[in-house]
Amino acid sequence: MKGLNRETILLVVVAVFGLAGLAVLQFAQKGPSDSDNKALVQAENQQISTDAQTAAPFQKITGKLLDTDRLPEAGQPFKFFLIESTTGPSYELDLGDGKPRRPFVNGVVECIFSQQKSFPVTLYARYEGQEVVLQRIDQLVLAHKKTTNPVGTVVDY
Repeated sequence: MKGLNRETILLVVVAVFGLAGLAVLQFAQKGPSDSDNKALVQAENQQISTDAQTAAPFQKITGKLLDTDRLPEAGQPFKFFLIESTTGPSYELDLGDGKPRRPFVNGVVECIFSQQKSFPVTLYARYEGQEVVLQRIDQLVLAHKKTTNPVGTVVDY
């Protein structure tokens, strides 16, 4: 009987300390919390999107331009390729030529530089009203315009 009383007393003491701890935590909150609203927004996003990146409450926006060994040439078509991009944001490229930014279509912006000079190129991303600069190439140097000189008539013997 003595062993049963000791266990009962120990159980009651642990329960009292547990209830006291819960009461302290409950009264320690300083005011209404926004955590319920945040959880609701996160749950709402998760219901709409199955992609883990767009379902996250804070999305990290990534993206950069593909480095190529080919330089743009004045007067010739050139393509900029977007790599390591995330789902959700819209990406735009400012070619520094005074024209409006060009949006990426399927990860590509095609352009023609009309003049032989250097341009700053900037990659922008927009997501939910926020805009961020992801990459900036301060001096994109254009390759010299290739000229072909006629050699003459070819005679085959």
